[in-house]
Amino acid sequence: MSGGVVAAAVGFFMAAMGRQAEDAYMARRGVSLIVQGVFFSIAFSGVGAAIRWVLAPPDGKPSPDPEPAESGGDSNLVDLLLWGGLTLGGLTVAALAGWGAWCARRRRIAKRRRRQALERSHDTVAAAYGDYLADVLEWLDRPTLGDVSVPATAALVQALAAADDARLGDDIEDYQQAVAVLRTAWQAADDHARRTGLRQLPRAERRAAEQARKLLTTALDSSGGEHERRSAYAKARDLLDGILVVPPQAVATLENNHRLALTPKSL
Repeated sequence: MSGGVVAAAVGFFMAAMGRQAEDAYMARRGVSLIVQGVFFSIAFSGVGAAIRWVLAPPDGKPSPDPEPAESGGDSNLVDLLLWGGLTLGGLTVAALAGWGAWCARRRRIAKRRRRQALERSHDTVAAAYGDYLADVLEWLDRPTLGDVSVPATAALVQALAAADDARLGDDIEDYQQAVAVLRTAWQAADDHARRTGLRQLPRAERRAAEQARKLLTTALDSSGGEHERRSAYAKARDLLDGILVVPPQAVATLENNHRLALTPKSL
């Protein structure tokens, strides 16, 4: 019985170390030792109880050959082995249950932390893309990042939608894969947009877009006069009209945050 308890204790230690080191083999061996230790402790306790029952005289009948007084020591030893084994077996079962609850709690915490890390990564990409779409100067530096007719940008938009859907579900593996695809798509689309710049435009339109960017810089300069800023914004609007479609988020930022709204036309 003592051997069973020792085996269970060693198994508990091995299982804990295996979990800590993420060693699945060691963890399985530890659980196996715990089960074996509990089994042997209970089994030997049962054997002890059976021996005691067999050796006990029948009820109501005195023993024909009373044993010497020393035999009381053997009876006490059997009782000690029986109750000690049962107690140690119960303690081992309790330890096993506690270890299982501890492992389950660690898995829940690890899963929650993993999801939180994925959500932060997801939010970082979504925020970066949102900031780009709301910044007209950033958009003019790399307009293809906002053009869904460009394959890299289309892949980014699809990856964002897929990550949003996966976030609503409970499958963390699916969510992790969606976030990984999103990060790759963002990097690819951003790199492509930075390399391309305005080079996809004909020369005359490229010059008009570059001039519009300078005018927008003036329009966004809060130190300038209101009339000057509005005039620069109107000229930039005219230059970009028919060349590039400014994202609605950038229009809202210009007209609401910077009070550059023009009527009846909008950028």
